[in-house]
Amino acid sequence: MSVVAVMVPLVRVGLLRTLGVLIVVAGLATGCGSASRRALASDRPAGDHLVPVTKVTDGDTVHVTFHGHDERVRLIGIDTPEVPWYGGDGECFGVEAGLFARGRLSGRSVRLSFDTDRRDRYGRLLAYVYLNQELFNLTLVRLGYARADPVPPDTRLAAQFSRAEGEARAAGRGLWSACD
Repeated sequence: MSVVAVMVPLVRVGLLRTLGVLIVVAGLATGCGSASRRALASDRPAGDHLVPVTKVTDGDTVHVTFHGHDERVRLIGIDTPEVPWYGGDGECFGVEAGLFARGRLSGRSVRLSFDTDRRDRYGRLLAYVYLNQELFNLTLVRLGYARADPVPPDTRLAAQFSRAEGEARAAGRGLWSACD
């Protein structure tokens, strides 16, 4: 048997081995690896995301389907009064804020826009929520359903929320006339 006849099968085996390694590496690099790798990939900032609202928890927290998973979303930069719906103590104007959010967002698709941090310490997504072109976070403040609540480092729109709160307070809208 000639040297060439022996070398050709060995070269083919070497190429197949190399090709197999490349396929495995490519699979891992594109997210075909563990679930934790896929979760990290979905948490990378990549612009705005249009998602369906599946549940409105209260005035400043909703559930959406994000990258195929149910996710709680906390609206950035605002705080609405607490609702009594989940066994806790309700606060003045909490029910009104929750019902307003429920009426406007339930069953709708919204656009999520992120600031600096993607999640809070409770694992909720942190987002500015747009209903068509309307920044819903800002609407809640303008109408007196929410207070401005800047939490660093997610303060890109804090000045806008603060101005809206001042205007709502001066006009006596929502919680600014209903609550002490």
